[in-house]
Amino acid sequence: MLEIIGAIFVILVGSLFHFLYNLTNNNKIVGYFTAVNESTWEHIKLIIGPSFLWLIVEYHFYFFNNNLFFAKFVGMLVMISMILILFYTYTFFTRKNYLIIDISIFILSVLSGQYIFSLLLNMMNFNNLINHIGIFGLIIIFLKYLTRTYVPKKNFLFKDPITGKYGINNHF
Repeated sequence: MLEIIGAIFVILVGSLFHFLYNLTNNNKIVGYFTAVNESTWEHIKLIIGPSFLWLIVEYHFYFFNNNLFFAKFVGMLVMISMILILFYTYTFFTRKNYLIIDISIFILSVLSGQYIFSLLLNMMNFNNLINHIGIFGLIIIFLKYLTRTYVPKKNFLFKDPITGKYGINNHF
């Protein structure tokens, strides 16, 4: 049940994070956590931020579960991978994107990631090494989450299709 609530939380907060940067008058601190442009990376942030916020809640419920961090890491990788694979596959064939499909991909990715999280969480306990791999993976995702908007790579994931620019500093 908590995983379903988590999926709803990530979907709703992620949707809010799509608009929050503009609603806060382009506040650069808010830009660390929310989408600042229409690049694929900024849309992936719509899953990462709320997922980390929800991890705080999950931690209180699953504190003694040795699978928590590895399950969350794999669940987030599933969400991120699905967005990338589904978005670029359908836009390869259609040559453009459609809002309803983009929203559906976002929702499907969150639901799938939360489902995988739930499966892994409830498996027999992983050893500490596996959980440490999950912690390390989450730290890497979090560091990328906080830095790539301000120091984007110059590739298609970070390029705003509207402005043709990268990251927050070149957004306007």
